[in-house]
Amino acid sequence: MSFQPSPDLGGSGSRAEIGEDRKQRSKWSTAEDLVLISAWLNTSKDAVVGNEQRAGTFWLRITSYYNASPKVVGLAKREQNKCKQRWGKINEGVCKFVGCYDTATKQRTSGQSEDDVLKAALEIFFNDYKVKFELEHA
Repeated sequence: MSFQPSPDLGGSGSRAEIGEDRKQRSKWSTAEDLVLISAWLNTSKDAVVGNEQRAGTFWLRITSYYNASPKVVGLAKREQNKCKQRWGKINEGVCKFVGCYDTATKQRTSGQSEDDVLKAALEIFFNDYKVKFELEHA
């Protein structure tokens, strides 16, 4: 007798993998990223609430700020978990780039401009992570 995982228990035949009840993925634009970053900064720097807010409340406030922005009017509303996931990707990518930029700055030679350092940082990022850094707007 062989064991077969039940599809309704999240096995390999789960609805999400089959595509049922699944929402269409929508790519974040540069403008949406900038609104999300602004929402995160404004919410995390709020002097009235400060860092005394719970994670759920924090992300609810960010999502509300994001969805209320006039810069994303006419676009689909983003859910709290999607904002949190996108922020995680932005933060991870930017942190990696900051490390590359720091390395490029330390390797800077006399006569190199800021543009030269930026180009070197982008090259270091590509060499380290095998992908082009595409979050310069962040």
